[in-house]
Amino acid sequence: MKTSFYPTDINYVVKEGKPIIQLYGRTKEGRQICVLDSFEPYFYAVGKVDVKDIEALRQDDFKVVRVEKVKKNLNERETSALKVFVNIPKAVPVIKDLVLQLGVDVYEYDILFTRRYLIDKGIIPLTLTEVDGEEVPAQSRVPCIKAKKIAPKSDETLQPKILAVDIETYNPVREVNPKKHPILMIGLYGKDFSRVITWKKFPTKEKYVEFVSSEADCLQRFVELVNQYAPDFLVGYYSDGFDFPFLVERAMINKVKLDIGLDFSCVEIVGRTQKEAKIIGISHIDIFKFIRKVIGRSMKTDVYTLDAVSGELLGEKKHVVAKELLFKAWDDNKGLEEYCKYNLQDCVLTYKLTEKVLPNLVELVRIIGLPPYDVDRMTFSTFVEWYLMRKASSVEIIPNRPGRMVEMNRMSDRIKGAFVFEPKPGFYENIVVFDYRSLYPSIIASHNISKGTLNCKCCDSPKMETERGTFWFCGKQKGLFSTVISELILRRGEIKKQLKTSKDPLLAARSEALKVLANSFYGYMGFAPARYYCIECAESTTAWARHYIHKAIDAAKQSGFTVLYSDTDSLFVLLEKKSKNDALALMEKINKDLPGLMELDYEGFYPAGIFVSLRAGDSGAKKKYALIDEKSNMKIKGFESVRRNWSFIAKDVQQKVLEIILKEHDANKAKAFVRQVVEDLRKNKIPLDKVVIHTALSKGTAGYANVGPHVAAAQRMEAKGLEVGAGTIIKYVVIRGKGLIRDKVKLADEATQDEYDGEYYVQNQIIPGVERIFAVLGIGVDDLTKNTRQSSLAGF
Repeated sequence: MKTSFYPTDINYVVKEGKPIIQLYGRTKEGRQICVLDSFEPYFYAVGKVDVKDIEALRQDDFKVVRVEKVKKNLNERETSALKVFVNIPKAVPVIKDLVLQLGVDVYEYDILFTRRYLIDKGIIPLTLTEVDGEEVPAQSRVPCIKAKKIAPKSDETLQPKILAVDIETYNPVREVNPKKHPILMIGLYGKDFSRVITWKKFPTKEKYVEFVSSEADCLQRFVELVNQYAPDFLVGYYSDGFDFPFLVERAMINKVKLDIGLDFSCVEIVGRTQKEAKIIGISHIDIFKFIRKVIGRSMKTDVYTLDAVSGELLGEKKHVVAKELLFKAWDDNKGLEEYCKYNLQDCVLTYKLTEKVLPNLVELVRIIGLPPYDVDRMTFSTFVEWYLMRKASSVEIIPNRPGRMVEMNRMSDRIKGAFVFEPKPGFYENIVVFDYRSLYPSIIASHNISKGTLNCKCCDSPKMETERGTFWFCGKQKGLFSTVISELILRRGEIKKQLKTSKDPLLAARSEALKVLANSFYGYMGFAPARYYCIECAESTTAWARHYIHKAIDAAKQSGFTVLYSDTDSLFVLLEKKSKNDALALMEKINKDLPGLMELDYEGFYPAGIFVSLRAGDSGAKKKYALIDEKSNMKIKGFESVRRNWSFIAKDVQQKVLEIILKEHDANKAKAFVRQVVEDLRKNKIPLDKVVIHTALSKGTAGYANVGPHVAAAQRMEAKGLEVGAGTIIKYVVIRGKGLIRDKVKLADEATQDEYDGEYYVQNQIIPGVERIFAVLGIGVDDLTKNTRQSSLAGF
């Protein structure tokens, strides 16, 4: 019997001494299934050794099953290897150590068994797969099919069934402690389904509210509803860090089994430092993690709260309640309906955010070839590594992860960065900007930069002098890096053509995913923990980048343009007496001499721009400028308005100052605006929420040698019983008083309108944000706080 289905999750079990893959998914008809498949764990040995010596290896219940002689590439060069099969996955590290004692090298022993299966079988999660087999009885919530044959069928992807979850807990004085305080409400939301389960009754007409008798019943009902809904994705917002750890702890206390796994297993919290909630057969997606790491690069918000992210991506906000008073409402049984609305709205926002970014997640799953649960939690360097592994696995032996000492030695390697043509600080008009399209990826592709092609002995390719030596790359045989990255660039080019006539969000997501992946390759080559580490490749890439940006600068000067600024991949020129057509002719001239996939693009024309200075000297700060285009859209680089650790008022003021200067060319108006804000701050007229400073902890409070204001605020949170750690957003206000700044910190919800220190915000937030902008215009700090002569932009 042949069955077409979309894999969503993978696991394995050992039965009768043999590993069995469990591949969960949903059929085209909408039925959940589990495919059972036999698969043998293995690793590679390279070196001179008697096969019989390896075949005889055994320790306890771990043993070698058989050994095969194979021809594979190692570092892109053909070599003889032994493929060592063992009886169960846990035997791999044990037998590997025994093989090492025979004096040979071992490879691919550190690849997870389930991921090995997906790579070898060519199966891509969420894409249509066909299994030929028969249904067999098994301990499972869903039908199980014993596979005779399984293979990819098409690129068609699943529209997953999504269920969002959010919990509300008892929180006296904002203390959150799962060992002491119960869960009060559990919200669930999916297509045509909404529910808030709570265990204190109150009058309500809301049909989504369901009452039970106790916290234990609430947890049990949660299990029942999840099992009834049968989602492919169970999604939460910071659910790895809060919702599921809390649910698991309260379930243990109440002796309730959270057995929502499709094999009847319970939710499991895994990981030592970064906690993750794992559910067998269901993809638990913490959409907070995916948005912060993948989508966040292109977002404006500085904080990744559900409210802030939903506001930007959806145009919707959380239901407004006094969250800190939930415990009192619960104790008094007053106003609980509003908290149920709050709980459900959090679920709705989480669901909609998942729908919004789903095309991006699905496309990365398609490209990387790993389950959505894994992709949700990956970094860009891991995306690159697994993409390379999947592309290379059929012919290449995958390199091992470096040991700790090797990794530490690599971390001392430094690469000479990009060339920067520093601008003269000032206000400028009529600027044209060019940039190299995907500069580093196109250099890697065009110059065949790869570990296996480095300094070949077969040809005389163009050589590049670097601080580490002279490097060149083979001109006859394509390398792994260059082959893979060329495919990415060409695929994205085809998709961009389709996007000119189509608004398909899947196509747009595919284009963005390919772009992100290609742009991550350069960083990966010099990333210390990388399997495919090649510092010579990374160094050569930046050296060629400097070469091409110099060529562009020289060409611009030869054509009579004044070069204003240039950095890694961009070139800014002033039109002065020249036209836009002259600028386009310059671009065409440069492109004629570029190799392979390299191309200089026309990025845009900007009627005005401002470049600010460093604190000392006359040169402009690298990537510290603001431009305005012909549609009055501002492009800001390097200013505090696009950085964290600044209050909203500081960002608003800086943004407004740049807007006045670039749009109206009126320095006097900008100065008057700043003066008014300074006066309002000193009189505490600026709303309290505008002076709240948001910053994220980079580690736990104990890890800071010096206690800054944000750490002091975090310590106040800990004193209240709140859990804080790396990634926690800290919101605080600086109030009037004596002592160090850290001694004058209050949490945002503790401070009042009349106690914040206006002078602190003037001197440490407002002035630092605008002083270098005004310095370019000849206006000093003192001029911003007292009456002075009229100023204009004439002469700048």
